[in-house]
Amino acid sequence: MKTVFLMRHAKSSWDDPSLDDHARPLNPRGFRQAPQMAERLNAWLHQPQTIVTSTAQRAKDTAVLVAQTLADKPPIVLEEKLYSEHASAIIHTIQALELEHDVAMVIGHNPALNDYLYGVGMTKDNLPTSGVAVVQYPVEHWTEVANTHAQLCFLDWPKRLRG
Repeated sequence: MKTVFLMRHAKSSWDDPSLDDHARPLNPRGFRQAPQMAERLNAWLHQPQTIVTSTAQRAKDTAVLVAQTLADKPPIVLEEKLYSEHASAIIHTIQALELEHDVAMVIGHNPALNDYLYGVGMTKDNLPTSGVAVVQYPVEHWTEVANTHAQLCFLDWPKRLRG
C-alpha cells in the first residue's frame, strides 16, 4: 500500500505586483495555516517520509513549514514539473517517488491538484490553499500508481473545523 498526502500550497501574497508568479511568497495567513494543517496531520499513524514540492516560492515556504511541524521532519525534494497546471504532473511525480518510501507528501498548485483529485473521487468544488487530501493506492511500487486504483481517504482544509 502506498499513501500520498497531496497539499495545495498555503495562501500567498499578492502585495508586490512586480514579482513573477513563481516568486510570490506566503502571506501572514499562509504562514499560520501551513503549520496548523501539519499539526492536524501529526495525528495520522503514518507520516510522510519525504515531501516533494513545486519550485514556486510559496510551495517551498509551505514545504519548510510543514516539514518543521511534522513529527518525523521529512526531507524536502524540489520538483520543477509540479509548477504546472496539468494533473499529469501530479501523477508523474507520484510515479517517480523513491521505492523505499511508502508514504509521501506532494505540494503543488491548482488547477493541477483539483483535476487530479476529481479523478480519484473528490467532490469538493476546490481544494483551498493549505488543503490536504490523503490518497491511498493498493500497489507495491509507485510506478504502478494510477487514478483507477486510487482511494481518497481524507480531505481537510483550514476552515473545515470552524463553527
